Amino acid sequence: MAFLRKRRKADEYEDDNGEEKMSQKRRIRDLKPENRKRRKELPKPWGKKERYLVLAILVLTVGASAVLGLSSRAWKLPGLPRLKIPKITLPFSGEETILIEGDKERIRDREKSEGIIKLFKEKTKNLTGVYGLYIVNLESGFRYGVNEREIFEMASLNKLPVMAGMFIEEEQDNLDLETKYSLKDSDKVIGAGTLYARPEGYEITYRNLARLMGKQSDNTAFAITRRMLGEEKIGEVITTIGMKETSLSENKTTPSDIGTFFEELWLGNIVNEEHKNELLDYLTDTAYETLIPEGIPDDVRVVHKYGAETNVLNDASIVYAEKPFILVMMGKGVVAKDAESFIREFARIVYGTN
Repeated sequence: MAFLRKRRKADEYEDDNGEEKMSQKRRIRDLKPENRKRRKELPKPWGKKERYLVLAILVLTVGASAVLGLSSRAWKLPGLPRLKIPKITLPFSGEETILIEGDKERIRDREKSEGIIKLFKEKTKNLTGVYGLYIVNLESGFRYGVNEREIFEMASLNKLPVMAGMFIEEEQDNLDLETKYSLKDSDKVIGAGTLYARPEGYEITYRNLARLMGKQSDNTAFAITRRMLGEEKIGEVITTIGMKETSLSENKTTPSDIGTFFEELWLGNIVNEEHKNELLDYLTDTAYETLIPEGIPDDVRVVHKYGAETNVLNDASIVYAEKPFILVMMGKGVVAKDAESFIREFARIVYGTN
């Protein structure tokens, strides 16, 4: 039956183990240039250039992720010093506090402030983010803080100069706060406040818009009054008050600027006595009493403005203690739960040392 077997190609054969190999003839023919072109080249291993490129991409990716993560926490992680570029200052270019010899009250203020500053730094060291503190003794005028001139996001503290601007406009006969405004759907801004849920055509006085901004931190009321006053007028109010590092359009301020607002309001330098009391009332017993007010005894009045955004938490106040004082605390890059607990606790500490 040998003739039924399939005839093998002339250039192939089987060895003793049954493995097929190319014949000498095939190997010789494979060396021909026309056949060499058809052969598939094996991939070459990566060279130095390729390896360096992959390494650079990896380093850049990890680095970018680290930078974004740290920047969202204001370059401060728990238990670690804050990462920042060192500033170069000229000798004697900073401010110097001069203590008058024999001024016992001021000496006590200085000693107390040193203890509070030290404690504030210790407690925020193990927290994520950067915190600012500003305190003013409203009897003596003594003031101090930590990161008090650092730029922070305003969040809802931006409503303070807008509220003041409305009363100023009435005093200058440019606005009647009893004028009614008809709500439009386009006015509505989601977030804090009840005005968002009102139907189109709902009428509300400008006075009540100011009240909602204070009591509820109402975003829709803020949007309406901000547009009505205009950026230029609000900027004039901010400048007149003396809030040097504050910008509504850039949503930025400092703890000392917010402290300046409350101090000037307390002194009656922003609006007349009637409007001052009205504005203070709008900032008392608000819908957000869980931060500074919670650290103060219930029978002590706290006038304050709360503000929060993602990784931002602020509370600024006048505490009507036996010795009234301004207390401002602001945080950026923070973990909300930790920041809330800290602000409550530290308000309690400051009140207890007052």
